[in-house]
Amino acid sequence: MPMLRRADAQPEPKGVDGDPPTQRSFDSVSERCAPKSGSVAEAFGDGGMRGPRSSAVPPPPSLSGAAPEARGHALRERANLLLRRNDYANAGRDYDEALALFQAAGDALGQAQVLMDRGALRLREGVPVQAVRDYDEALALFQAAGDRAGEGDALRARGFARAEEGDLGGAVCDYDAAIQLFLQLGDREPLKPRAGSRAPSSDVDGPVASEQPRARPHGAAHGRALKARGDLRVRLRNLPGAARDYSTALALFQGAGDRGGQASVLKARGDMRLGQDNVTGAARDYDWALTLYQATEDHLGHASVLKARGDLRTRQGDLAGAERDYDQALELFTTTRDLLGQALVLKARGDLRSQQEDLVDAVRDYDRALALFRSGFERRGQAATLKARGDLRRAQFELVAELVGVAAADASDLEDALTDYDQALALFEVLEDGAGQAGVLRARGDLARIQGDLAGALSLYLSAKRLLEVSGNAAELSATLAEIARTHALAGRSVEARAAAEQSLARADRATAAVYRELAEAVLAGRIAPRPEEGGRRDSRVPSSARRHERDRF
Repeated sequence: MPMLRRADAQPEPKGVDGDPPTQRSFDSVSERCAPKSGSVAEAFGDGGMRGPRSSAVPPPPSLSGAAPEARGHALRERANLLLRRNDYANAGRDYDEALALFQAAGDALGQAQVLMDRGALRLREGVPVQAVRDYDEALALFQAAGDRAGEGDALRARGFARAEEGDLGGAVCDYDAAIQLFLQLGDREPLKPRAGSRAPSSDVDGPVASEQPRARPHGAAHGRALKARGDLRVRLRNLPGAARDYSTALALFQGAGDRGGQASVLKARGDMRLGQDNVTGAARDYDWALTLYQATEDHLGHASVLKARGDLRTRQGDLAGAERDYDQALELFTTTRDLLGQALVLKARGDLRSQQEDLVDAVRDYDRALALFRSGFERRGQAATLKARGDLRRAQFELVAELVGVAAADASDLEDALTDYDQALALFEVLEDGAGQAGVLRARGDLARIQGDLAGALSLYLSAKRLLEVSGNAAELSATLAEIARTHALAGRSVEARAAAEQSLARADRATAAVYRELAEAVLAGRIAPRPEEGGRRDSRVPSSARRHERDRF
């Protein structure tokens, strides 16, 4: 059962790392609205693991003589507490019992509320298919009871579950339906004109026909639906649509006086802007969100924004400021016993320390992050951390190999790196994350090239290229093409080398690292001399796993 991914935490949303597998525009996925069963996704929206698993179940409510509805409400409250403690098994049993009590009492709304809660549990357990079923039942009950607001919340929740299931078209339909429903409910209404009031800038006498609208209770719920659709639009790269949704949601939350809702939108918009390299706008949103979270004493929200601001400062090169933000975020996540938050910060701080060449502390952070991700069965986080730790171990091997030669380098560093890459690749394949797989394959190609196995390196790079052409990640594709060009040049294939280098530069965008532009230019300038294939001189201590992947996959 995967840990939850915060909807407002991914640099994009990338979950923990990596781009989503689809690049379709928002409007192109609304072909159908019927539910579907599909692959189990690894993420949930807001929230995270709120504390360590505990076998200590709160005592059962002393309501033996109470009415079924009262017992049902008590069990539901206890289940919610158990859910916060990540005791999913006992929470599920309490939800089931509460649901049976409400059914026996004929309490449709009680049943619907429990089904909504149990749907959230199913998402935490990583089974969105079952969550969709619970939300389907809750939706029908809300509709039968005439609870339009409940119907809108159920549509929004089902939309999220469908997105996690991979049914993006269904998610679009649900979000649109929820938003239309809240519009019909009238989350805003005109104020009644005051007698004798006049339009401030009108030359026409008479009372004002309408004034600034005022918020009604459904404004915040409408805002949550818009924010959810905005998050999905970011995921689908419809950034203008996402920006509109965020702006409207922000206005609704402001009108409703919901500072927590405002902060969540600002955090999400900051993440989007950071992904667009709008660092100034992202910093402004993060600072505003921090102020709101501090005012509401929302420690989890505060911590999530600190982590995001740390990411921003890392990108700006303010490594000391980033480390301060990460340290504060880690302290808050630890205090609130949010395991996913701790894991995300440790992974980010490990990346930072790797940049600072503080390799010992970086590995320590990665080890701790990996243990936390594994404790929650969060596979995307595990894959990203394994890839990062493998990169660090590969860098250690490469550094020694450059100084003393491959044969004299410590094969244990290489063995550890290959083990990390093997595990990361297997997880990315399960997640159907093409960009993640490509990143690992390119790293494996780098290792093969360093060992002198140019044929193996080229095979791995070409596999990464095919995956990136599907995912549409231009920066990574440009980098991979540059490595293909270098490999061809080292093998003496100048025509193929030039063609790949030209493609690399043509695909480069502002996110492409300068080192890969320079590499492609060096190939075109003929500055990379051919060298003979060295596969036959590979150190016998080097594990065969580097070749096993090529044989099994290709």
